[in-house]
Amino acid sequence: MPTIDIALAAYNGEKYIADQLQSILSCKISREGFVLGNIIVSDNMSTDRTPEIVKNLSQTYPNIKYLSNEKRGVMNNFNFAIQNTTADYVMLSDQDDIWLENKIDLSVAKLLELEAGSGKENPLLVFTDLRVVDSQLNTIHPSFFAYQKVKVDGYRYPKNIFLSNVAPGCTMLINRALIRKALPVPVGAIMHDYWLILVASSFGQVGHVLEQTMLYRQHENNQIGAKTRRYRDMFLSPRQKFNEARSSLENAGTQAKAFLVSYPDTPATCFDAIHYLTEFKQMSRFRRVQGLYKKEIENRTFFGTVILYMLALVLPRRH
Repeated sequence: MPTIDIALAAYNGEKYIADQLQSILSCKISREGFVLGNIIVSDNMSTDRTPEIVKNLSQTYPNIKYLSNEKRGVMNNFNFAIQNTTADYVMLSDQDDIWLENKIDLSVAKLLELEAGSGKENPLLVFTDLRVVDSQLNTIHPSFFAYQKVKVDGYRYPKNIFLSNVAPGCTMLINRALIRKALPVPVGAIMHDYWLILVASSFGQVGHVLEQTMLYRQHENNQIGAKTRRYRDMFLSPRQKFNEARSSLENAGTQAKAFLVSYPDTPATCFDAIHYLTEFKQMSRFRRVQGLYKKEIENRTFFGTVILYMLALVLPRRH
C-alpha cells in the first residue's frame, strides 16, 4: 500500500503549528490505495511551546512523531526530517502554513503521471502553486508564481534552474528514489528544496501543478517568505539590487561546485550552465559576456539579465 510521509521542520512555531498539523490531517486522499503515513516533526531545539503542542497532538494522532534535532539551520532540519521518513513518497511542510484539502491528491496525481512516463525508480519531484496570505490568512496574492514572476517550467532548462530556483519547497512531493540520490543535502547547497529540484531535474523528472494547494502564510518570522518583485526597485535601489544579484550569483556558483563534487556523472545537458557558474570568477570579461550571449545561463527577467551583464563587465577577474 503506497504511503505518504510528511517531513515538517519546526522551530519556535507555537503560534501556528497546531493549525498546520490539523490542516495536513484534514487533507483528502482519494487515490485508491494511498494512505497518509507519519508526520515527522523535526524540532530545531525550540524554546517556546512547540514541543509541548506537538507531543500533545501526538497523543490523539499517533502518526505525528516528534523528534528533537540539535543541528541548527533550516536545511539541516529538513535533512533530519526527511532522513527519518520511511514511506515511498514524502511531502515537505513548513510549520506555519495551511494545506488545502486537495493538496495531497493533486500532487500524487501529477507524480503518478511522471511515474507512468519514466518509471518509479527515477528521481521524481512535483511542486504546486500556492496562495500568498498574511498572518491572518487574508489573501495577498492568489498565485505565488505570478507574485514572484516565476518562470514555472524553468526546471526544464539547466541555464535557468542552476541560476535560480522556481519551486517552493513547502509544496514539494518527492519519491524515495530522489531521497536516495539527493540526501544528505551538502553544505554547499543554497537550500534543501533548491538542491532537490536540481537533482530531480538533472537525473529524473519534475512536474508542476498550476493550482494553488495551500495558504502560504507571511509573517514577521518567515525564514524565507514571498517577496514581490517590482521593476521600479531596480531604479530606486540599484546598488542594493546589484549586491543582491552578486551574492545570488556567487551562491549559485558555490552550489554548482557542490553539485559537481556530489555527482561526477552529471549529465552533459547541464555542463554549460554548471561550468559557467563555477568558472565565472576566473573568466575574462569577454568570456563572461560571450556565455551570457549564448545563454549558458539565463535570468527570467529583463532587468535580471541586465544586472548579469553588469556583473560580467564590472567584477574583477580572479586568478
